[in-house]
Amino acid sequence: MIPNLLKGSRSFSKALVKETLGSNVKNAEYAIRGYIVQRANEINQRLSKGEKFPFKKLLWCNIGNPLALGQPAFSFDRDVLSVMINPRLMACTDISRDARERANKFIKSVEYPDALGAYTASHGFAVTRESVKKYIEERDGYPTDINNIYLTDGASDGVKTIFTLLLRGPQDGVMIPIPQYPLYNALVTLLSGQPVPYYLDESKDWALDMNDLEASYKKARDAGTNVRGIVIINPGNPTGQVMTKQNMEDIVKFCHKNSLIILADEVYQKNIYANKPFISFKKMIHDLPSPYNQVELISFHSTSKGVTGECGLRGGYMELDNIDPFVSEQILKLRSISLCSNTVGQVMTEVMVNPPKEGVNSPEVVMKHNKEHDIVFGGLKKRSLMLTDRLNSIPGIKSNPIEGALYAYPSLFLPDRAIKAAKEKKLAPDALYCVEALEECGIVLVPGSGCGQREGTHHFRITNLIFDTEEFDRALDSFKRFNEKFFTKYS
Repeated sequence: MIPNLLKGSRSFSKALVKETLGSNVKNAEYAIRGYIVQRANEINQRLSKGEKFPFKKLLWCNIGNPLALGQPAFSFDRDVLSVMINPRLMACTDISRDARERANKFIKSVEYPDALGAYTASHGFAVTRESVKKYIEERDGYPTDINNIYLTDGASDGVKTIFTLLLRGPQDGVMIPIPQYPLYNALVTLLSGQPVPYYLDESKDWALDMNDLEASYKKARDAGTNVRGIVIINPGNPTGQVMTKQNMEDIVKFCHKNSLIILADEVYQKNIYANKPFISFKKMIHDLPSPYNQVELISFHSTSKGVTGECGLRGGYMELDNIDPFVSEQILKLRSISLCSNTVGQVMTEVMVNPPKEGVNSPEVVMKHNKEHDIVFGGLKKRSLMLTDRLNSIPGIKSNPIEGALYAYPSLFLPDRAIKAAKEKKLAPDALYCVEALEECGIVLVPGSGCGQREGTHHFRITNLIFDTEEFDRALDSFKRFNEKFFTKYS
């Protein structure tokens, strides 16, 4: 006889519902893919079914996703990947000898033909880390230990590892720039830490104000927060500034005084359009005399940005510098839990830091790669200048110059009626503006309220990534017409 297993049991209830989720998950926000993107996805589905809107397609200017907006992939990079994914292509003469030799170097380094289909060491492919080591040493002029280099699934993966290590509970905080890339606030919230905001100065092209930094640190300490580190994004996201040498030196000295680790988000180090050099924090720290050259640093880079723009392949690295040996062991342990980063991203990281070079590769391959690079970078620079000029020609908008990265972050001077209407709809004023821009002209933007801003100010983030410059120009024309209608509506 079969027993009645349900006799006396409780009624079924789901384990995961709103009420049973952790508050950290519910409180974390990521504006880059928040409400406005959800609304955009809904509109996109309706467009695909033939519904009529004032536009034929959406323009995804909310996220730094270059290949989604027409930027081509580099031929050499994809050729290397093609052979790695399918080693039978090693005999294909349609693929350059240089690309096949690079792929063969990977395969030989791991001693089995299907190099991409197996786990790597937790640090990642040694051949990629050797190329990263050489890249950093040539960039900064200081030695790098290959054991301090970890390959990661984009920069975000590395940041999450370090935040997990750094934040022990709600008493711990990390200083985060405002405006910021929303990843940082979201991770601090998820890990039960305290975000400690410090504000960049819009009136000084988004430079860091040391007085504000000191005040933010003191306020947090006085409130009982144990401030453990500082996030620096250089070049800035979403603000597009390139940090000055003096600013960087001041930060290193500030961190030495207060025993803070620097977390340097340097993923836009190749996206500089102004006549300003990129200086890494590693170089800055080691250029300074003792004791400042002992400041702890973890820096991050990614294949998603720069000129490569290969977001979906999720490649990147982080480098540890001046990190205690026991802490390094714990980082290796954390990385080992995930076994390794994806192998396609590891290969892409290698070709990003080690592109075809004169004297190493054939002249034809070098010439082709350089031409592709110049087309992509030239387009980014041209559209950055265009974007700044066009935004500043629109009433109610003011943008600082885009010195680097992939974005403008202009101020919005909204009418009082628009602010009131937003409040009635329970939206931030710049979110209302972005929603109406989406519905009127199909441009997907990020409201400044999602990136952070001084109280009483309003902004939005827009990318310079629509690869077709003429299409970008038409999109900005459409956006200008929307803005005029918006201000007329609410004036």
